[in-house]
Amino acid sequence: MDASAAAHISTPKLFGLFFWMHWRSFRARLSKSNKESPLLAWILISLVAAYLVFGFFLFKGGMNYLYRFPIVGSLLAERILFMIFGFFFVMLTVSNLIIGYSTLFKNREAQWFLSLPVRHRDVYRWKFIEALAVSSWALVFLSAPMLAAYGVVHDVDWYFYILVALGYVPFVIIPAVVGSWGILLLVRVLARPWVKKVLIALAVGLLVALFVGIKPVTEVEASSAQEAVLWSKLMKGTRVVTSVFLPSSWLAEAVRAWSVDGLWRQGMFFFLLLSSWALMGLFLAFDGAGRLYYGSWSAALSSRAERSQREAVAKRQRTRRRTALGWIQAKLRPVSPQVVALIFKDIRIFWRDPAQWTQFMIFFGLLCIYVANLRNVRMELKQAYWETMISYLNLAASALTLSTLTTRFVYPMFSLEGRRIWILGLSPVGLKRVILQKFWMSFIVSGSITGVLMVVSSLMLNFPWWRVVYFVCAICLMSAALSGLSVGLGALFPNFKEENPSKIVSSFGGTLCLVVSFIYNTACVSLLALPEFFRVTKRPFPFPDWFTPAIAAVFSFVLLFVPMILALRRVKTLEL
Repeated sequence: MDASAAAHISTPKLFGLFFWMHWRSFRARLSKSNKESPLLAWILISLVAAYLVFGFFLFKGGMNYLYRFPIVGSLLAERILFMIFGFFFVMLTVSNLIIGYSTLFKNREAQWFLSLPVRHRDVYRWKFIEALAVSSWALVFLSAPMLAAYGVVHDVDWYFYILVALGYVPFVIIPAVVGSWGILLLVRVLARPWVKKVLIALAVGLLVALFVGIKPVTEVEASSAQEAVLWSKLMKGTRVVTSVFLPSSWLAEAVRAWSVDGLWRQGMFFFLLLSSWALMGLFLAFDGAGRLYYGSWSAALSSRAERSQREAVAKRQRTRRRTALGWIQAKLRPVSPQVVALIFKDIRIFWRDPAQWTQFMIFFGLLCIYVANLRNVRMELKQAYWETMISYLNLAASALTLSTLTTRFVYPMFSLEGRRIWILGLSPVGLKRVILQKFWMSFIVSGSITGVLMVVSSLMLNFPWWRVVYFVCAICLMSAALSGLSVGLGALFPNFKEENPSKIVSSFGGTLCLVVSFIYNTACVSLLALPEFFRVTKRPFPFPDWFTPAIAAVFSFVLLFVPMILALRRVKTLEL
């Protein structure tokens, strides 16, 4: 195809070529994956089926439990529906921001498309569709059991599910448009150092505002207030999700209307409202944002080049100021200089990638919101059973946080060394010390974060000191085990060709790491909780109290040492 013909190719025909290219590439990767690791397909199919079945019965049981409460039950169930869709809307917006940045500005394919005689708007439109598809499939997967259970509980007709599926289409488009516009505006200033400081300050301010502004209902208010007044106080912090200006509330209103006989017209009104805003957003994105894409892409590359040149000039003139990281690095004298250099190399790589540190900020913000909301359950801890139940649920939540942290940020670390891994392999440091460095760095960072989380949450729940110490020791042991698992599997299943950490995590090794970590968390928390649950339920425990915690400790050491030993042996024969 010559340049003149390509310059006038229509957008539908160009999208057809792009789709054909990605479809052939997907089929090739799938065929290669089935040949090299057939176990991956069975693991994924088993996980999907288990989640769909377990999630359906879990949501169904929860909805039936709520609806059994007189008056308040149905109101609470509807408010939860609004909250779930509001959470989906926020997460879709953030996901489109992060995925859009990686897809539009850090993707080699996008750079190649921009070098072709193809309109820049068409490149933006195709990448917009890619980001929309990648960020939205998880919503359909996560909410499918919930909506199936909602339909069964309300005894809806078959067309309810078709209408909800159609309602999802405009619902996922709106946050994609918001995210694409946001990233086009942010990318022009994102490379500047002050932007990170401003974003961190805004995030801290938002968390402080949430902590100070959202007050829990005290026991005195709960016992003195009437039911109507108490309901208003309890739901005060959730009123924002019912705002008539939020697309999530429009979808929730449509789902609620479609589940009731005779209100399908009201549901269609909210569906058409969603569709009109989605179509307007697509017009603005495809036309207006498409015209701004190349300018933003050029500005992003120019700012990186300008920053690199400025740093190089300052270094040559020896006028560059010592940064905070440089000052800390100079003070770590007892540690080997080679190990310190590796540690701060990983920190700088993490800090220079907006897709990495923004996800970590969101992750850390969710932890702070979780801890702040623990104030609402303190008045339930008057009985030994509820104290034990909530304490181990808190341990399970911290363990889930730990597994997510290690899988998402630790597992890709070895692969992110890239094709330059041979430099480390031939250096005096060696790959063995690289693996050990990444393990200790992961253990110290993840153990510190989850340890502080466990202490703060336990103190907010008014646990006795011995229980706090016990849980901190447990979470530190789990942190060591999960760090060894993530670092070990990351070295056993490296992918030096991929630069996107999200794609590295979605590989066979990342999936295996996530599955094993979830199984380990479930088993470990259950083993630790068994003696106390038998005690509070006044049933005889057939083993000594130390027996099941000892099994959990042995399981943790096996999970720590086996992947690490295999990884240390693997790097001996690693082809550089």
